[in-house]
Amino acid sequence: MNLSTRVREMNKFNPDTFCGSYCGACSIAIYSNTGRTDEFVACLGGVPKEELSCGGCKSDNVYAGCKACDIRRCAGEKGIDHCIDCADYPCKSFRTRQIVAKLLPHLYGTDDGLKNIKLDGVDHWLDVQKKRWSCPDCGTSFSWYAAACSKCGSSLASKAHELSGWNKLLCRFMLTMAYRKGRAENKIV
Repeated sequence: MNLSTRVREMNKFNPDTFCGSYCGACSIAIYSNTGRTDEFVACLGGVPKEELSCGGCKSDNVYAGCKACDIRRCAGEKGIDHCIDCADYPCKSFRTRQIVAKLLPHLYGTDDGLKNIKLDGVDHWLDVQKKRWSCPDCGTSFSWYAAACSKCGSSLASKAHELSGWNKLLCRFMLTMAYRKGRAENKIV
């Protein structure tokens, strides 16, 4: 999808990202559309529920914590659709994101996501991601951290990520800080 197409579709939910993550499985986006929660949403306990809304990082309705994303800001400034299209890839911001992936496992595969986008195209990658993040038994979409399908109850443990122990505690801190930073930046703009 080129930049002009992306701008025309800003008001629709867009699961594509600049970094190679998949917003279609985002816990916040799923919560805002369905009310379903998971352990990631639970880590956002200090965020008002009415602010847990997002249309994807390439939309006008971006969750406050994601508005603070350096990758999103950089790609927007450079007018690129994906980090892999940038001459500076992988830059310092992208490498830092890979370090953060140790705490937030849904960010772990972004490098592979970008390579697949470059190799097979964004539409194919989105189709693969949609299938990957849909229940194998009933086809209901699920979030990165959903332990069971909300519709049929099937276990998703082998497909979903887990937040536990120190990661869960650190995520509560990090996610709250990202939210506050995004809210502060939004007030300045």
